[in-house]
Amino acid sequence: MKTLVFILFTLMLTETTFAQTGAWKIEEGKLPNGKTYTGNVNIKAVGKAYDVDWVTSAGSYGGIGLLADGKLFVGYGVGGGDYGIVIYKANAAEKNFEGVWTTGKMNGTTGTEVVTKNSEGHFDVLGKNPNGAPYKGKLMLQKTGDTFQAQWNVGGATYNGVGFMSGDYLIIGYGFGQAFGTVEYLITGGKAHGRWAMGGGSAMGTENITR
Repeated sequence: MKTLVFILFTLMLTETTFAQTGAWKIEEGKLPNGKTYTGNVNIKAVGKAYDVDWVTSAGSYGGIGLLADGKLFVGYGVGGGDYGIVIYKANAAEKNFEGVWTTGKMNGTTGTEVVTKNSEGHFDVLGKNPNGAPYKGKLMLQKTGDTFQAQWNVGGATYNGVGFMSGDYLIIGYGFGQAFGTVEYLITGGKAHGRWAMGGGSAMGTENITR
């Protein structure tokens, strides 16, 4: 049975906000090493998710995002959709984390996932694909500076991720190899303040965008 926390979390993810779709300009972008970059971002609603595309002086990337509490959380990569995003929220009553996830190849559909700690940095995973098919596996998390490095072993496949905390949420973008990362945009009208992490990195970059 779904917990009340999880039901409310799911409802937050399905809120409809149109202000963030369309073309954006990077007003100020900084890499983790402090170097600046410029460029443009395009955001498009697809089902329950958002396709995000960047063309910047630091490279071009594609991403997939989910909206919660006025923030757009995006997992990005360069592998033609081989990237995804998962948003976990702590459930103190159940002593676990409940998550919603999607990938760049799922056409805006979402799956669910519950992770339960079994030892320091190690978690058991129970999830459901968008078609309802269950799966299980393991998740390892390691704190590295301002970020968390993640690795799932599910169904014989290994997925690597990088994430960070955002209030009560743990946000992880994932993919294959190291060509992936995670972005958080706090949306306020025609502006959004962003921060981001890339796979294997311990420091974060920033990205402020405007309409």
